[in-house]
Amino acid sequence: MTIEPVPCLRDNYAYLLRDPGTGDVWLVDPSEADPPARAIAAVGGRLRGILATHHHHDHVGGIDELVGEDGDVWVAGHASDRGRIPRQTEFVEAGTDAWQDTGLALAGRRLLGLHIPGHTRGAIAWRLVGEGGEPDDVFTGDTLFAAGCGRLFEGTPAQMHMSLQQLTALPPSTRLWFGHEYTAANLRFAAAVEPDNRAVAERADGLPGRTTPTTVADERATNPFVRADSVEELAARRRAKDEFRG
Repeated sequence: MTIEPVPCLRDNYAYLLRDPGTGDVWLVDPSEADPPARAIAAVGGRLRGILATHHHHDHVGGIDELVGEDGDVWVAGHASDRGRIPRQTEFVEAGTDAWQDTGLALAGRRLLGLHIPGHTRGAIAWRLVGEGGEPDDVFTGDTLFAAGCGRLFEGTPAQMHMSLQQLTALPPSTRLWFGHEYTAANLRFAAAVEPDNRAVAERADGLPGRTTPTTVADERATNPFVRADSVEELAARRRAKDEFRG
């Protein structure tokens, strides 16, 4: 399977997942229809399904048009987002304590789900299990960004703390594909929080360049929200980030 970021709107990422052997493709978080549709056409693919990490319009705004009249395209989201994700057909009952098999497979790879509230109450991470020694691929939406995390629109600091710790409990080589390109700004904030963290400075020196996917190892080393020692510290860092102008 190949995974390619599809830039959308101002700074969003959708993702195009493709099985080169069959031409089947899947999308993650299509915020608008045109860029993903062009990406599918460019590879001659046939859309089979859509994974939504949460209900916000800048992650699901393209679903209606992309699905159209094709009744064979499934749309998956967390069960608690029922009525908030357009055309949802798969209501995954994933919990917050362990990854759950969704019963779906993409190009033969098992798909797991984990409820990761914090940014929204129905946020879910999608995990494609690697094959042949390859790392797993996890789509984190707006819960975890490169060196950052999402705003707490519907959730609590405790929920975000748990969600981030669950995501980064995965093996260090796990690839994390996130929902927005905020990496440079996030690293500036990380440097303000931990000015002596050499890993943050080294990561910033590597910009510009492709930032997605990040890895669990990189987030453990440079993400100030992952590195927060407590819920209280995460809450304080999230408040500071909301006001940060660096």
